[in-house]
Amino acid sequence: MSNERKPAWKKQNNNNRQNRYNKSRPPRQPRKPREVKVGPLEAEVINGDIERAIKELKNKMSKEGVITELKHKRFAEKPSEKKRRKHREALKKMRKSRGKKARQYKRKEQK
Repeated sequence: MSNERKPAWKKQNNNNRQNRYNKSRPPRQPRKPREVKVGPLEAEVINGDIERAIKELKNKMSKEGVITELKHKRFAEKPSEKKRRKHREALKKMRKSRGKKARQYKRKEQK
C-alpha cells in the first residue's frame, strides 16, 4: 500500500496546514475585576420627620435600581427571559441617552 501513488491533492504537506491553524499562543491574562465604589444609601431624618426620610430613601433606592433587582431575584428567571429583559433595558437606556444628546445639541444651537 505504501508504494501506491497518491493523488495530487493528497500530496500536500499537512505539517504546514497544522502549523497555520494550531499556533501556540501565550495564555490570556485574566481580566482585572472592576472596582465599583458604592457608598451606603442614606437618608437624613430632619426634625423627626421619619416619613420624609423613608420617602427619600425609597427614591434613592429606585434610582440605584435596588428595588427592581430585588424584584427580579425574588423568583427564578429563565435565561431566555433574562436575556430579553437585559436587551430591553439596554434599548431603553440607549434611547434615553439619545434624547439627552439631542436636547444638548438644541441648547447649543439656541445660544
